[in-house]
Order: sequence, then structure tokens, then C-alpha cells
Amino acid sequence: MYSSIKAAVAGSINMDFILNMQKVPDAGENVVGTDYGYANGGKGANQAIGLARLGAQTRIIGKVANDENGKKLLENLGRNNVDTSNVSTTGSQTGLAAIIVDGEGKNRIIVYEGANAEIDADEAVKGIKDDLDLLLVQFETREDVVINCVNRAVEKGITTVIDCGPAKPFGLEKMQGATVITPNESETKALTGILPTDEATALEASKILMQRSRARFVVLKLGSKGCSVWDGKSFKMMPAYKSNVVDTTAAGDSFTAALALELKRSGDIYAACDMGNKAGSIAVSRMGAEASMPTVEELLNLTFEE
Repeated sequence: MYSSIKAAVAGSINMDFILNMQKVPDAGENVVGTDYGYANGGKGANQAIGLARLGAQTRIIGKVANDENGKKLLENLGRNNVDTSNVSTTGSQTGLAAIIVDGEGKNRIIVYEGANAEIDADEAVKGIKDDLDLLLVQFETREDVVINCVNRAVEKGITTVIDCGPAKPFGLEKMQGATVITPNESETKALTGILPTDEATALEASKILMQRSRARFVVLKLGSKGCSVWDGKSFKMMPAYKSNVVDTTAAGDSFTAALALELKRSGDIYAACDMGNKAGSIAVSRMGAEASMPTVEELLNLTFEE
């Protein structure tokens, strides 16, 4: 279905270090943890694996260090059919996210950007070649890297999707004319000052985002409410698919990957958002990031339930 699409992701590659404990220690306090583990992460890597899982020919543009974590992350991307030939290994340290999870399931995350903050913007754009059909970017790398990659892709007429995570202010005016800009609720607030809690606020925020970015479509990811679509003339809410929520990790990344591929294939933004909603509903029903990424067969077999 998507096997003919050549896609690239310019973004972050992290090792996640997950520490589970009943109680987070106060200053000067020692506590005994329950268990710890490592997981492959980074929004860029998650989205690249999401694209590859759906059958696209996928490469990632990024940076790691020539250390143990970097080697493991590149090996894992390769096992997931992601081309890593545009990943530099000259970083000072591979990016790391230390995720502290307490007994109530609440997390606290400390991000060490490492090599992700050392990507050279001029080098990154070299990975955006003429044969490319689709580019995805996120905000986990430096702003100039994102801007340069988007502008190069737009210049070449490549379908370009901007995922606005994590939430932060960003110079959207410096990259104009992307195909889709798609923040979630907190990211929308960071970019517009408006938290989209209903149709009115979602439309208001969407208009600001389109004015700032000149994107063709603004798609807000609204969690359990699904998503909204604004094309500059009409606004539509698209409800989520019912799902037994187990873990929301990488649900947004799954949504973005599926939306991007279906939009490139069909040219239909509503079909693309429907596919994104399907992918998100499958992702939240499973634990973890990579393990939650759906296949094309799973998306096609999912039907909407009232």
C-alpha cells in the first residue's frame, strides 16, 4: 500500500533509561527502586520505525555518538528496515532520556540532548534528495536544523509534515509552506497561547498556526477527542476510534506516520487523518513505543465504533 513511498525523518535518536520506583526521593533521601530498563526512543526514531512498519522505504537523518548506546540504536533501526546512512556517529554523547516513574504511574523525564543538539543543519539537508516523496520533522533537534530541512523539502516539492513535539515556542515564520503542521494540545498552546478544549478554541488556534506557517493543512491531535482539520476554508472534527488505553507512549508518532503516508498516497487529508486516528488508537492499546506501532493490515482491519 505504501511500499513505493520514499520517506525520510529528520529528528532525534535517543536511548531511554527507565527507572521505576514507588516513591521519588526528596533532596538528600535514598529510596529503593523496583526495577530499571532501557528502551529505544526519540521522536525521530519512533516516527521512522512507524513509517517502516507501514511499509514505506524509510531513512532517518540524525546524529548519535560512537558509543554503546549509539551502536545499539543504529542496530535497532536497521532491524526495523530504517536506512541509517544519513546518521552521523561523531556526536559527543548519544542522546539519553532518563524517565523516572513512581508507583502511581506518574513520570518525570530528564532529557540529555547530546548528539541530537549537535546535528549540523547544512549536513542534514544533504539527506533530502530528489528521489524523496515525504519528509517528517519534529522539534527534538535544534531549530535551525528543522527550518533548513523543511525549507529544502518545500523547495523541492516534497510532501512535508511538521510534528510540533515536544511543546516549545518555535519560529514557524522561518519555514513557510509545509504540507501539514500537526501539534497536540499542549504543543498548540505553546505555539499559539490557546489550549484547544473544544471546536471554537481548536479553530481559533488552527487559524493562528496557518497564518504563522502558511501550511496547507493544520491538523490538531486532540487525544481522546481525535483530531481536527483546517484547510483555510473549512474546519472539521474527526472523532477518535474507541480503544482500551494501556500506554500513550508514541501514540502521536504513530498518528503522524500514518497520516503522512496516507496523505502522500491518496492526497485526501480526511482519509489521512482517519488513518492517523486508527494508528493512534492501536498504539495506545499496547505498551511501549516500537511495540505499539501498527502495520498496514491492522489499520485496514480497524472499523469505527460509536
